[in-house]
Amino acid sequence: MRQLLLLRRSLISVRFSSYSVSPQATISHDEPNSPAFAENVDITIAGGGLVGSAMALAFASSPVFKNHKIVLLESQSKLPQVSKNKPYSNRVFALNAQSISLFEKSVIAFDQGHQSENNSLAYIVENDVIQSCLLERLKQFHVEPRLNSKVKHFEYEENSIRIKLQDEKINLRTRLLIAADGYQSSIREMARISTMQWDYNQFGIVATLQLADNMPDNVVAWQRFLPTGPIACLPLSNTHSSLVWTVPKSMHKEIMKLSDEQFVDAINKAFTSDTYKHSGVISITERIRSYWQQVIPASPTVLQYPPVIINVEPRSRAAFPLTLLNANQYVRPRLVLIGDSAHRIHPMAGQGVNMGFCDVLCLFNILEQAVRDGADFSSLIYLVDYERQRQLQCLTRLLSIDSLNRLYSTNFSPVVALRSIGLSFVNEFSPLKKFFEKQAASST
Repeated sequence: MRQLLLLRRSLISVRFSSYSVSPQATISHDEPNSPAFAENVDITIAGGGLVGSAMALAFASSPVFKNHKIVLLESQSKLPQVSKNKPYSNRVFALNAQSISLFEKSVIAFDQGHQSENNSLAYIVENDVIQSCLLERLKQFHVEPRLNSKVKHFEYEENSIRIKLQDEKINLRTRLLIAADGYQSSIREMARISTMQWDYNQFGIVATLQLADNMPDNVVAWQRFLPTGPIACLPLSNTHSSLVWTVPKSMHKEIMKLSDEQFVDAINKAFTSDTYKHSGVISITERIRSYWQQVIPASPTVLQYPPVIINVEPRSRAAFPLTLLNANQYVRPRLVLIGDSAHRIHPMAGQGVNMGFCDVLCLFNILEQAVRDGADFSSLIYLVDYERQRQLQCLTRLLSIDSLNRLYSTNFSPVVALRSIGLSFVNEFSPLKKFFEKQAASST
């Protein structure tokens, strides 16, 4: 698989909330044929995407939860199918070390190829491939997503939550409801959980790109920060890469209307054009770099150039609006938000799905320990522990990436000079560069 270098840092604080339980309704002694009949389950996960499926697999594959009934709900009528002859998906993610550890616990392995594990900072994997692997493993534990199943509404009972599903007569009575239903989470809305959010007035354009035949091993992820937004190229194979291009809202329609030839030309220019370079800044940066090379140990480097794009895969181009979102609470009594239902981040750092998988790891570890201790895993005591950990980590990540996006969205010369000098220093100073590499590999 492929290497990815991301250099990120975080520093922020967060407040926490306290809750009191006030059940809204109590329904008991249901008859199987009555409208009020409810199927009793232990854990209900709403949302069969990557994060929801990973959450279900974490529980299903754990001996500690072997006697617990797990239900996975999916609102779609079908899930992605993968075949060797199918073109690359335009939805691609860079999985970091923590995400990989989650899959390895569930016995999902990643081919190392010719790269050693120690040299791999991340794995570039298609959305549909991860999804298919998760679903195959879930089948082995007799857990399959219930398709066309969306939570219409829920209400509290004395020791559970009763869930009404759309277009289904049978309700669910669950000890714990986990919402993994995306950034437009209907469950979050029903729970009246407020959010901090804003629109970046930007769109992310994705596509699958074909590379020139004479390219060497395609093992490096490329990212360039332009005044209009970052553009990134993630390696898929020696012949293909995946594009993530951030552009202003006012530009995205124009770019999407370009012919394939014009689109390819625009991408190559975005990676190589000197249009956005500031001659004065370059002069200052080169002088400082020359000085640093004389006084600090330099990192061994190999001169590399961005891949040459020759074509775009048919029907792989797509665009989506970019927003920042963070729920002000991640939990309520017997209710937990994970993944995009709890937080949404700018894609420039490729951390969105990794943050979701870290939610899964954190919540699973807390609830597993509760069961080992003989406690009620759905107790608010344990859910708030999850919130304390993840609110701090996620809000830190969200705001640091937001700040980085704003830093690289300006063309103000002093700021451009400072950020260029900073990156040059990191690149020349090996210990600091390795520190940031380690932080990227284990980021939350």
